[in-house]
Amino acid sequence: MRRDALLERMERIGESVATHEGALMLLALGSIGLETERLDDYSDLDFFLIVEDGQKARYIDQLDWLAVEPIAYQFQNTKDGHKVMYTDGIYAEFAVFEVHELTSIAYTPGRIIWRRDEALEPFATPDVVTEPVDVTYSYEEALTNLYVGLLREHRGERLAGFELIQVAAVHHVLKAAGEPGDPFNPMRRAETRHPDLVALLEQGVLGYGRSIESAEVLFRYIESKHPVNGMLKREIERLLEA
Repeated sequence: MRRDALLERMERIGESVATHEGALMLLALGSIGLETERLDDYSDLDFFLIVEDGQKARYIDQLDWLAVEPIAYQFQNTKDGHKVMYTDGIYAEFAVFEVHELTSIAYTPGRIIWRRDEALEPFATPDVVTEPVDVTYSYEEALTNLYVGLLREHRGERLAGFELIQVAAVHHVLKAAGEPGDPFNPMRRAETRHPDLVALLEQGVLGYGRSIESAEVLFRYIESKHPVNGMLKREIERLLEA
């Protein structure tokens, strides 16, 4: 089963890292971390490698520590790490950090695969500081996304309209619903966290070229949950009817 293959691959990477100088801890995140009950055929590997000061570039530039199976594809997507795919189809995204960097980045608690010293264990459970959801703010952002998105749509900028209406506005509606599956992205696991909103998503995320229909559905939903300024309502409705 792929679940077993992913868990086994993560362990083998840990065993490999343990043989390299300068490595301090391998921290698995997400479904391969503390939420292994979510692992399925569509999961991948997501992890941090923590290294000694001055060792970051070595572990980013040389992936020998990662090559527990042949790597078919690699792409350095940030200054901190890569996206890779093994020849058996297992995909991974990782970042490399020196210890002092961990205090300045936001990440969710992870599962320690390997660590050189138990003094490093507190880094596996950071204080995830997220702003409390301001429902009013979220709905007002969504409303202005709809308004500007409709302006873009009527101007003929259909892709820009799509992004504002069917992505940005939906993002804020989901934030207003609370309890995100992912503290950094309310769209992750929205279907399981908010099954009551699935019908709204089916009618409010209709795809490119159907943003006006989507905006109508999203606007009526927001209006049922939140008071809408009269002037803004008039202008949105004018654009919906244009």
